[in-house]
Amino acid sequence: MASRRKAEELVKSGRITVNGQKVENFVQVSEKDEVKLDGKKLSPRKKVYYMFNKPVGYITTKHDPQGRRTIFDILNVEDDVFPVGRLDKDTSGLLLLTNDGEISQLLLHPRYEVERVYVAQIVGSISSSTVEKMKKGIKLPFGYVSKMKVETTRAIKLIDGERSEVRITIKQGRKREIRRAFKFVGHPIVSLKRVSFGPILLDESLKEGEYRKLTSKEIETLRNMKKKMRPFTNRVSL
Repeated sequence: MASRRKAEELVKSGRITVNGQKVENFVQVSEKDEVKLDGKKLSPRKKVYYMFNKPVGYITTKHDPQGRRTIFDILNVEDDVFPVGRLDKDTSGLLLLTNDGEISQLLLHPRYEVERVYVAQIVGSISSSTVEKMKKGIKLPFGYVSKMKVETTRAIKLIDGERSEVRITIKQGRKREIRRAFKFVGHPIVSLKRVSFGPILLDESLKEGEYRKLTSKEIETLRNMKKKMRPFTNRVSL
């Protein structure tokens, strides 16, 4: 019912009670506790999870000051739902959205090394030596080392040259990292599509621009992942 900052203001102003007692500092609560704002009982929000087959041409944000098209021009979801990470404007494919902050953090935080898999078309035919270098890590001009697993799935013969279709697996997702890495090794990306994120695979029956809620089985795979990983937290008790 409020942003984190607004919630902090509500707590400090004394408008929140927990089990009938007014609180002005942060306390830990569970779903068994009764939390009220100005005497009105608050209920835990229902957690929801969506899969979206993002088309090219849309940016991953709720609002854009430059007036560009965003994914929320297509999506009609709950107000508190947010994307798990980003896909740049020219990248298509699987984008997860949720209001479950803990699952989002587990998927995104570098310490968990959750795999993302992409299918790309690149210019030319990539050599096995370049593939090995990319696996070990290449230092990009942008100041970081990029590591990724690359597998060639097919060659595409064109009148004006050759392209290759490759399958790319990364464990972190820095801004435009895949495009920058392939341009650096001399094989610019022609098209890029994400096909999986952690245990969730893109539903190929979803056309670009379509979305659906995750199935109970898919949600269970996320919860099982959560059980296996030790949650990272920077919570401070006052």
